[in-house]
Amino acid sequence: MCGIIGIVDKKNCINDLISSLSRLEYRGYDSAGIATLNKNKFVLNKSKGKLSNLRLKIKQKKIMGNIGIGHTRWATHGKPSNDNAHPFLKKNCAIVHNGIIENYSDIKKSLANHKTNYQSSTDTEVVAELMNYLIEEGASPLESMKEITSRIEGNYALVFLVKSSNNLYFSRKGSPLVVGISKTFKCVASDTLALPNKVDNIIYLEEGDIGEIGLDRANIFDRSFNLKENQIHKHSSMQEHTTKRNFKHFMIKEIHYQSKSIDDTLLNFAKKNDEKIYLPQFKFDTKKIDNLSLVACGTAFHACMVSKYWFEEISKINTMVEIASEYRYRENSINKKTLGILVSQSGETMDTIKCLEKMKKQKIHTASIVNVLGSSLSRNSDYIFPTIAGPEIGVASTKAFTAQLTVLALLSLHIAQKKSVIDNKLKKITNEMFKISKNVNSIMKDKKIYMEIAKDLLDSKSIFYVGRGTMYPLALEGALKLKEITYKHCEGYAAGELKHGPLALIEDSVPVIVLAPFDKYFKKTMSNIQEIKARGGEIILITDSEGSKNSENLADKLICLPKSNFITAPIIYSIPVQLIAYYLATLLGTDVDQPRNLAKSVTVE
Repeated sequence: MCGIIGIVDKKNCINDLISSLSRLEYRGYDSAGIATLNKNKFVLNKSKGKLSNLRLKIKQKKIMGNIGIGHTRWATHGKPSNDNAHPFLKKNCAIVHNGIIENYSDIKKSLANHKTNYQSSTDTEVVAELMNYLIEEGASPLESMKEITSRIEGNYALVFLVKSSNNLYFSRKGSPLVVGISKTFKCVASDTLALPNKVDNIIYLEEGDIGEIGLDRANIFDRSFNLKENQIHKHSSMQEHTTKRNFKHFMIKEIHYQSKSIDDTLLNFAKKNDEKIYLPQFKFDTKKIDNLSLVACGTAFHACMVSKYWFEEISKINTMVEIASEYRYRENSINKKTLGILVSQSGETMDTIKCLEKMKKQKIHTASIVNVLGSSLSRNSDYIFPTIAGPEIGVASTKAFTAQLTVLALLSLHIAQKKSVIDNKLKKITNEMFKISKNVNSIMKDKKIYMEIAKDLLDSKSIFYVGRGTMYPLALEGALKLKEITYKHCEGYAAGELKHGPLALIEDSVPVIVLAPFDKYFKKTMSNIQEIKARGGEIILITDSEGSKNSENLADKLICLPKSNFITAPIIYSIPVQLIAYYLATLLGTDVDQPRNLAKSVTVE
């Protein structure tokens, strides 16, 4: 959701501001804007809709400025409009803000006796008025920031541009901010992806930090207003991941990238022809862990659902999987011998962060699986298992999902090793994981079948995915992908549940995509296909060569995948699921990378 960039440069920073905003588009937004200070005069430009509208305005006006702030907004308070778009400009300051100010109405009342001029329906503009008032009362920008952060409640990332100052002022609580440093400029952003390519070093801001950056300074204070010595991290350009190259969409580029991201993630924790899994050393005895509690949202939740089968069958450990937005509010009793595992692509998912806080209060060990090192989840968990997928731009997750599955699979094998329950069969499975990338590449070569299936689905009002075992959560993921980017009605079900209600929805020509590798569930799944066929449903069967031979010609369309096993199947079968959704979305002409009503990183409730 909402994105922030602020830059202080020796030269005109407008192009870098717009470039950074374009890299924040993946978060989802409904409006965008920038504010600059040029010769001590504010210049404000903002526009509802796509960033291209803002670009046109700026091009026509030939805007200049060596210090500025920019924002992409996803509406919370107030509908999408020019008035509600950020930044907000007052006599002495301009502001951009991510998050929600919960007590904005109280602050508004406290300013009732002072001259104010509200133009929007947002909570953010109230904070701009408060900053303006404090500066008029004689407070310095830093003193004003200290006062503001003591008075506002909620989650926020704030960045201010202040008249008669060459610095930017900022603070964060519950919403991420990072400072970027180069030889010629300094910047602050809500996402490392938004940092200009010339940034050499970064500082991750901690909870409650207040700071100022200028050409000659980068001062950061803790919540007690003591100057901090922050750890500086080297930064590598994300340009390779932020350009489409020869691909039409980021999503298809990221689908193709999976053979590399899966291999990179594997090689981060394991070696070819080596049966051991090398994870970060736990400070507790793995054998004493009786329970795993996995928490996530959306696609990451489906990855956790798949891993439940692995942990319970391979690691022989009781596993609970819960949706973060439910877990955080549920009154649960926790076994102290539980390891909490939190999964999030961005590492900034608000509900998942709140679950981490809950687990820490319950005093259990925590581990995060994230794609962004330095994110809130990774910094505050006891252990980090990174997915080496690179930035994911498409809102519908692809490479992050298979990388999460890869890490979860390795973790299940690692725990099995530590508990000495791994056998020769599992050792073989570990080695088979290094063949996944080859299998992914072979699937990608046969695009024709997925395009044909997409054409067949074009006029369908409803589509169903079914599967058993690890294919059940993958059926849910397949349905989610179709809903996200095609806007088609689609449901995922455990195949054994069909007769308990969903069969009522099956009628002539309703397409049902069946995920059925030739495994211990295969014969049962074929019985379910018979039930669907008897009611007129059209079967699209995704299986392997052995499954193809034993499917009794029940399929109307057949996709034959490489042979897989209990661990590798969910990762391999993810690729057709993603390709079907992608090609159907392109035929329907939807916005594949930025589907309506959705955001990439959900940093509010």
